Amino acid sequence: MVSQKNIEAMNLIIMRTELKQLYRNKWLLVLSSLILALFVYAGWNGKKRTEQRDQSIKLAINEMKQQDKLLLARLDSLKKGYKLDLPSWQYPTQPTATGNYNPRIAAFPSANLSFIAIGQSDIFTHYVKPTINDDAISLSFTELSSPVRLLFGNFDLSFVLIYLLPLIVIAFCYNILSIEKESGSFRVVAANPVRIHQWLLQKTILRFLVMALIIMAGLTLSLITNGASLNYTAFKFYLAVMLYALFWFGLCFIVNLFGYSSEKNAVTLLGLWILLVLMVPSVINQLSASIYPMPSRTILINEVRKAQAAADKAQDKILDEFLRDHPEIVVSREAEEGTAYRWWQRYFASKEVVEKQMMPLLKKFDQKLVQQQHLERRLRFLSPSVMMQDVLNELAKTSTDHYRAYRQCVSRFTKKWKDFFIPMVYAEKEFTKEMVNKWPQFTFNESKIASRFIYNIAGLFLFSLIIVLIGFIMNLFKF
Repeated sequence: MVSQKNIEAMNLIIMRTELKQLYRNKWLLVLSSLILALFVYAGWNGKKRTEQRDQSIKLAINEMKQQDKLLLARLDSLKKGYKLDLPSWQYPTQPTATGNYNPRIAAFPSANLSFIAIGQSDIFTHYVKPTINDDAISLSFTELSSPVRLLFGNFDLSFVLIYLLPLIVIAFCYNILSIEKESGSFRVVAANPVRIHQWLLQKTILRFLVMALIIMAGLTLSLITNGASLNYTAFKFYLAVMLYALFWFGLCFIVNLFGYSSEKNAVTLLGLWILLVLMVPSVINQLSASIYPMPSRTILINEVRKAQAAADKAQDKILDEFLRDHPEIVVSREAEEGTAYRWWQRYFASKEVVEKQMMPLLKKFDQKLVQQQHLERRLRFLSPSVMMQDVLNELAKTSTDHYRAYRQCVSRFTKKWKDFFIPMVYAEKEFTKEMVNKWPQFTFNESKIASRFIYNIAGLFLFSLIIVLIGFIMNLFKF
């Protein structure tokens, strides 16, 4: 009968032996260097992208400030009776000129951890200049993206963690048991008073702890060198990465329990990597697109052109109806024919008609997109890689939810901007210097964005827990 002390002593011997083997193994040094290099380079590459993003916003804001100074100087000149070297319709006293040539910058700057996941920032623009000529169609479908970049993606931390980290874990743990059998040392292990699944679990846990230290060091180095704050958001980032790595270590634990050869273990784990990281996300994406297909954008554009052409032909009638429906914004007389005010009154009245006609199509387009995204969220629990991507995009504030909220804020601000200037057109009122301090300012409100961090973390933890439990159940029937 083997005493408990002997078992504990044997466990300590196993742990010490494994540590010595890892310490003497040059493969661990290569693996550590690879992880550190990947994390630092991926972080630097992502930071470079966010710096370009913030720099473009900064340049746009500086340009806006210069335009504002020029606007004030021109208004002062006109007030003093000077003439400007501009066409009359471009005078800053014209509300249409100021509303179009002096827009505010509606910006979505990067966050503390934006560089870890480029996410949707490659597809959507991060600042716009809404004018009184903008409509819901242009705001909904403006995309600044490179087809090549969309094809190959970005080499950021999210790519390294989601795609490459599992491969590193597999390379580190695919042959924990098989190499002992192939080298002949497994007989010594089997002769000791320790169960095989406990022996394998101890070695897997030890390797996980070693790898966790390396990963934490690499992530910390990457965050610090890229100027990120080690705050609560960074802690959540660490937690997500550790749980994701734990899942892959658990998967290696199960595959090793089957007792296959090293080659078969490697092929099995790579097959699971392809299934969970590549195939399942692809199937989820295709399934959502099939169940909720997007309306044809070509048809939408054609409908817009038809509606605009019809409105152009009936501008006078549309304007008369608009003025009857909005008597509160019209002065006692209408603008005379041939004046800029009359032309702009026709233009804005017809534009409002077109927007009302196109609104059902725009809502249908947005509704299908939202339905696709909701289905993808519900199915994300089928793969830990999808949950991990969702976590990283949320922490980086580059998720679809963040950009939808940003677009909604831009749409609301554009309406405020129009409501500030367009009534002046119908009232034939000039823009003055005193109005500068009263015009709307853009603010991005992200407080209503729902967080899925806890659900994703719980999903990753459950995945890891289920994997380990399956391993123990397999061991009861196998050993």
